[in-house]
Amino acid sequence: MFSTLISATLINLLMMPNMYHESEPAYSKNRIDNYDVITISQSGSLFYSVTNQIIESSKNLNTNLTFIGRANIGLDSVLSESGELKLSSRENYLYSVSVKTIESSVVEYFYDEEVAEVIKNNQIVISSLTAERYGLSLNDKINFVGINLEPTEISVGMILKDSELGWFEGVVNKELGYKLGIFRNIQAIIWDSKINENHLIELHKNIQYEKVKFTFRDRNPNKNWVLPNALVKEMFGDFQIKERDGTWITTEPSWREQNIQVKRVPILGNTRCHRLMWEPLEGALNQILEEGLASTLSVQDFKKSGGCYAPRRINRFDAGGSISRHAWGIAIDINTKSSYHPRVVEIFNSWGFAWGGTWTSPDEMHFELRDLSASISKTSS
Repeated sequence: MFSTLISATLINLLMMPNMYHESEPAYSKNRIDNYDVITISQSGSLFYSVTNQIIESSKNLNTNLTFIGRANIGLDSVLSESGELKLSSRENYLYSVSVKTIESSVVEYFYDEEVAEVIKNNQIVISSLTAERYGLSLNDKINFVGINLEPTEISVGMILKDSELGWFEGVVNKELGYKLGIFRNIQAIIWDSKINENHLIELHKNIQYEKVKFTFRDRNPNKNWVLPNALVKEMFGDFQIKERDGTWITTEPSWREQNIQVKRVPILGNTRCHRLMWEPLEGALNQILEEGLASTLSVQDFKKSGGCYAPRRINRFDAGGSISRHAWGIAIDINTKSSYHPRVVEIFNSWGFAWGGTWTSPDEMHFELRDLSASISKTSS
């Protein structure tokens, strides 16, 4: 029975479709691609007990292992190399930036030599979209406020294409990450010349927590991928935030006034969303209505515990919580206590929404806008 389970798991890994989630970066072509790779993750960040079990498994397998950290930290201000103030946040507000941490000892497996040297030299590599958004140049000094609320100044050592950086807004080494209060890991990466059944047996034997996700190297696109932070900001705008209680935040008033609106939509009634949500959301709901599936959406659940705009984090700030897409008003929860008819999921997909039911940490009530071109195509045809 156990060997059957392991064999089935290995087959599933080999056939696993790609799914971009904010906790699963897609690495650029580099030396790690010469190996078979398993990514190990769970909802939020890896438990310390799971981390220790992964380390034990790696030792027993005599295989390569590293841990990737991530957190959303605050950007307070930017100084030029000469000390000129280039950017400053509002009083009591900060920009939120997604930063990845990687161990210096393995960074050359994941990035080329020049990028690796910058990371090892205690500088930050910034994505090109992020550099453009905040007016960043080489040797600028970014003043961050970490999860530990400690200010840390980091120099910009390189600006790299977002795709080459794995769609994080910035990457630093683990040592700098610790100064920023980033101690939690979002995933473990194991790589070897050949991943075989022995790897899966060892991992399943040691890891006691059942909700850990094993993902073989991503290969094929999936219709439920979501936008990385940099592209969410590019498409729907960026805002500064003010902490309220570690989970709930206050978004910058000027952005909120410009983008968040209330409108009456089919089936659900009055809804508060981002202004760019109306066309695809109304399109999907009208199609659901036309196909006679309106009764499968629970208006009662939506009004009691669902909704669209909700300025909060996915998990708490002290756990490095990402800003929820509800804070942009581009996600909607409808059937919060029941599942969706399969056709409803297909309709939302066709209008440019990702469904959370297939994610590493399933969120079955959740639809999230990630493609505006779908509604443009449908309404113009």
